[in-house]
Amino acid sequence: MSDFLSQDDIDALLNNLSDGGGDGGGGDGGDKRCKTITPVLELLCKQASSVLSTAVFKTTDMVLESCAKADYAAVKEKLGDDILQLTLPLAAGLEGNMYMLLRKSDAAVMADLMMGADGSAPYTDETPDALSELFNQVMGAYATALGGDLGESVSAGNVTVIPFDMASPPFNADTADMVLAKLKVEGKFESYAVVLIPNALGDEIVDKKTPKSSGGMDMGIGISQDEMDALTQMTASSFSSAGSSSSSFSPPPSYGPPPPPPHRTGGYDGPKENIDLLLDVELEINIELGKSEMSIKRILELAPGSIVELDKLAGEPVDLIVNNKIVARGEVVVVDDKFGIRVVSLVSAEDRIKSLK
Repeated sequence: MSDFLSQDDIDALLNNLSDGGGDGGGGDGGDKRCKTITPVLELLCKQASSVLSTAVFKTTDMVLESCAKADYAAVKEKLGDDILQLTLPLAAGLEGNMYMLLRKSDAAVMADLMMGADGSAPYTDETPDALSELFNQVMGAYATALGGDLGESVSAGNVTVIPFDMASPPFNADTADMVLAKLKVEGKFESYAVVLIPNALGDEIVDKKTPKSSGGMDMGIGISQDEMDALTQMTASSFSSAGSSSSSFSPPPSYGPPPPPPHRTGGYDGPKENIDLLLDVELEINIELGKSEMSIKRILELAPGSIVELDKLAGEPVDLIVNNKIVARGEVVVVDDKFGIRVVSLVSAEDRIKSLK
């Protein structure tokens, strides 16, 4: 029998792997889906903990506990009957709405603390507006962090808050995933938050978080990377054994055009003149999150918990300014509990040097 694998042999092997190697909606399909979705929602919990702690002046922790198919009976068991529904929209990078469910009493405490009070005020008609402003900040931070995780720009829309009607939920329980998180505000309450992810958004998250096959071999055949590696080694060993009794294998010559020169994305290629004399000069760098115009009356009315609206949208790049000149734009990131900026675009090198004069 020949040591070589014929094309028919390879096709038969791939077909066999496709029949028995895929998920096929098996019993652990939901577990695999949750394992993919969970890190994305853990990132939301992490950003919410950080932003809420700053906004309500109390250490706030939101810790993900479980992921499963949506279950409104479980929601009622954890949150009771008086529930608020926060619509958390993602507008770019990922598109769709997530829904966070909170107890009205917990929302009232956070809204009151955000306004600089002691958290004892009851739920009022103003509570949803305050909660919306609070979670707009959360979603802005989450969009930036999620963009860094996915390697692309992500932006969030405006959060809306309405009462949650258990008899008329936004979608059927069997068309969504549900994440349960423990919510704790220091010295005030220990409770739960529920995040509902519709299947369409969940599918998009799974698609973006699942590594894509390389080399153009992703044809839906259900073959894993380990199986592909084994197949490659098997075929390579066949060629190696055949080479001992025949001339060595050489790839056919390529007659295509030469590859283009590498594209330069940084550095200054123009005339340097005396720029070397300035390279050690230290300059002050500022990051501009945005601007706002306010009357003196509004400024005098500012108090802890006040919201100042800027002229930039959530997730929009911020400006990196040197000597009052914009030299780059980037995304805000958090590194070891400190803010930083990831540069996403540069002003041309020539313009940057001109702006420093």
